[in-house]
Amino acid sequence: MSSFLNPLPRFMNGTVAKWAYVSLSAVATLPGNFNRSALDAPWADPDVSDGGLARTLTFLNKTDFVAYDQKFFDIIGPDATVEHVQKLAYQSHEAPCYIPDTNQVFFVEWGPPGGDDGIHSWQYLLDVETNKLNQITTDPPLHNAHGCVVYNHSLYVVTDGYGDEESGKLVKLDPHTLKQETLINNYLVQPFAGFNDLEIDPRGNFYLTDSKSGWGREIVDFTPPTNPTVYFVERDTFRIKPVHITDGNANGVAISPDGQTLYIPDTGISHFRPSNKSPYRKREMSAFDISKSGAVLPNKRLLSEPISYFYDGLRVSRNGWIFAGAGDGIDVIDPENGFTLGTIRVGGGENLAVSMTFGKNELWIVGRGGVWHVKNIRERLDRDW
Repeated sequence: MSSFLNPLPRFMNGTVAKWAYVSLSAVATLPGNFNRSALDAPWADPDVSDGGLARTLTFLNKTDFVAYDQKFFDIIGPDATVEHVQKLAYQSHEAPCYIPDTNQVFFVEWGPPGGDDGIHSWQYLLDVETNKLNQITTDPPLHNAHGCVVYNHSLYVVTDGYGDEESGKLVKLDPHTLKQETLINNYLVQPFAGFNDLEIDPRGNFYLTDSKSGWGREIVDFTPPTNPTVYFVERDTFRIKPVHITDGNANGVAISPDGQTLYIPDTGISHFRPSNKSPYRKREMSAFDISKSGAVLPNKRLLSEPISYFYDGLRVSRNGWIFAGAGDGIDVIDPENGFTLGTIRVGGGENLAVSMTFGKNELWIVGRGGVWHVKNIRERLDRDW
């Protein structure tokens, strides 16, 4: 047992997965010299002089789960496992949606080098019983899907846009027939820059994150018309308005189970044309209160900044825990204080967790390297709507 690790709780005895429980009091004062980039996990490529610390970090890089707080064990439980069910190209995979009606996971391959210069009109459906992967094309073909949520037996998907032919749009997709219809593709004649993700509240209203990522990866040709913006769309009337604007970049978005708080990460850390990342640019996640109408987001506050990398896709579980794609894995975050409780890892190396989707006591992670299935989770994750 390393001096930097706590023993696992007694109820975790016999767990099949590889776990570690970091002693935050022990790592508060480290021996020797140490350094790492804010973009890399603490154990990814450690620059440390102490041999005991180096061995501990090497061990952590081989785990499935890393805990920082007792709550993480209570959420995940002793029976959870992580399986790499689809090994795909080392490029981003996005927009995961678990479809209970068909027992499939919808997701997409996003951006170069996929498709034709990054332009793709096909998506994937993963059969979760057999792990068989099917490439699909919707009717009519859906180009450059980027985010997805399931609501009332339908998929709602947002896109980056398509070359100079169309801006980002919100579509409704029937998972049985694969027929899709466009619900909105402009803000009172102004084109969208290209949507990154979306969330839906219990009443069916939408929050759409309009980003510069599609332009940055040259999936769309026209310059973004505004700074990255989060839009609110009232489902019954299709009234639309901006509710948050940033000079960084709009990315994931998720809502609390009670519908009173919205979480939005800023990924201004990523610069485009040329593409690079800097830890001096924005990578925080903010929490916002939601007004009664849903169309105003008062009381913005900094909730968390990732231990490493940046937050990408977000989901909030039935009990309110925030799950965030954070490079090395999925971070689980306490909504009350913003502390990271633990990380579900995808194996290190070139693998990278981008986003996830919930089943009842399981989740699927998509990212660079393919799809991972995390099953037998103790707490139920899927929400009521």
